[in-house]
Amino acid sequence: MSDRAVKQNIVRAGTHPLGIGLYLFDYRAEFHTTAPFWRQFGVMADEVEAVLPQAIVMHPHGYKMVDYALLGIDFADYTVH
Repeated sequence: MSDRAVKQNIVRAGTHPLGIGLYLFDYRAEFHTTAPFWRQFGVMADEVEAVLPQAIVMHPHGYKMVDYALLGIDFADYTVH
């Protein structure tokens, strides 16, 4: 899930070529049953939606998700410790 509402401790770590932020964040505790509880790397769906709306997919619970392939981001290239 890339919706800002499910994230906390958000820190901007860089900028994607499309001008959107690249962030480190934690998922909120109430989402740990469906999302990892360790530090994550990603984007914010609201920023992606503004520049590439076709990359947004809705989660069945109403949260926005991002198709990272459309951003050219391969998570195999990133490891956060």
